[in-house]
Amino acid sequence: MSQIVVVKDSTNNKLRELESNASGELKVTVPDVSGLALEATQSSLNAKVIACDTSNISGTVAVSAVAGSVACTHAALPLPSGASTEASLSALNGKVTACDTGSISGTVAVSAVAGSVACTHASLPLPSGAATETSVSSSASSLTTLASAVTAGVVQVSAGVSSSSSQSAFSSAPIAPAGSITSSGMDIDSYKEVCVFGSTNNLQDNVMVEVSDDDITYYELNNVYITVDYSSGNFGSNFSCSARYIRLKRTNNSGSTESITAIISAK
Repeated sequence: MSQIVVVKDSTNNKLRELESNASGELKVTVPDVSGLALEATQSSLNAKVIACDTSNISGTVAVSAVAGSVACTHAALPLPSGASTEASLSALNGKVTACDTGSISGTVAVSAVAGSVACTHASLPLPSGAATETSVSSSASSLTTLASAVTAGVVQVSAGVSSSSSQSAFSSAPIAPAGSITSSGMDIDSYKEVCVFGSTNNLQDNVMVEVSDDDITYYELNNVYITVDYSSGNFGSNFSCSARYIRLKRTNNSGSTESITAIISAK
């Protein structure tokens, strides 16, 4: 009669069956130790380690594959080719020659200088044909001389001639009661001042002024109208006008036929 021998697996809290091999020996699982060191003791391993003498390391060590920063300490580094060999400023100072700026003369080209160049000149030559007066008093003296010449009739000064133009707006034009008439347009684009004047037997109505930019459509100037003298029937007004064309309009509200004469003058 066979018997089963079990043991307790404390790790997993289970019962495990013991097994034997064909020879009746207890079956045991042996771990793979092929990769373990074969040295039996530390002393035998120590005999095979060769000591490294770091004081004799020399040559070039490549650090391109090193991750991060590499700290280097150098007591001295060789100077690059052509570098100064002076050990101190005092040694360098003895080899610098002082520059006497008071003896500098000649012409310095500044065409290649970037930015503005500040220059100070006590005097500069005048360009050809420039005035030679050196003070205001000299100019005043010359003006006094010119004024004397004008007074003596030696020099004549003309103020020039201003152009002007005039146009008849109404020439004894009759206007029926409750009727109105308008004059032809006048081009005043070349003038600055306008004067309208004339006479009428209608003493109660104003003469109206109209303007246009195309001599077709006209607009009344609400701030410019010419009143008639109630005793003589004469009228006149002078004013500035910026429009291109101007004309007059007259409406007769007197109750009888009106006769009017009017002129537009520009200057």
